[in-house]
Amino acid sequence: MSEEFDWIERDRGILTERDREILLGRAGENLDKNAQNVRRYNIRERIKNALYDFHIIAQNLPLADIQQLFEPAYDWSRERRRLDEEGRTSTPPDLDQLLWSWLSVFEFFSYGMYAGGKQETQVLMQGLVEGGIERGYREYQHDNLQTYRKIDVDLRLNYGNLVLRNNYLRGIQQDLPSETSEIAEEVLRLRRLRKISQADASRWFDEYVRKPEFD
Repeated sequence: MSEEFDWIERDRGILTERDREILLGRAGENLDKNAQNVRRYNIRERIKNALYDFHIIAQNLPLADIQQLFEPAYDWSRERRRLDEEGRTSTPPDLDQLLWSWLSVFEFFSYGMYAGGKQETQVLMQGLVEGGIERGYREYQHDNLQTYRKIDVDLRLNYGNLVLRNNYLRGIQQDLPSETSEIAEEVLRLRRLRKISQADASRWFDEYVRKPEFD
């Protein structure tokens, strides 16, 4: 993933540049409560309308356009094959920023589904993901292939034992490397995988990596 990606100054998507600055905490400190509520309402409405648009996009965007949009995934696959042929099976190819963004879409979807606190919503989440994969593969075959293969997606959610979050974090903290440079890399890795929160990552950086220097 490119470190030079500009999160703010780019073409309009769901968010305006001002929206991006505010959500990233780089602006908006002087907005009153009503202005904040209005802006968040507008963002929610644009997200909903973008999702409605996907119903049209999924069924009507030409194949050539879809292939161009997903070219980073095909590049990743070619790189994966090259690494495998070289025997470097444990080396993961770099993820393009667009692929990371797809990961964020699934992350947002999962977070939102769990946020309601209803166990039954997990069944809905699983069904939507399974159904989406099945529908996409079936439609691709109908539109582009002379052959057809049935598909039955079975997404299994395997949960570990329930533990207190503080105990979980204490266990991770105890397993951190001893070298400062290795700690920094491990904390970043844990945060990328969302195994720790942003607040925990910042706190551990302050505690282990950016230690104050005393005379």
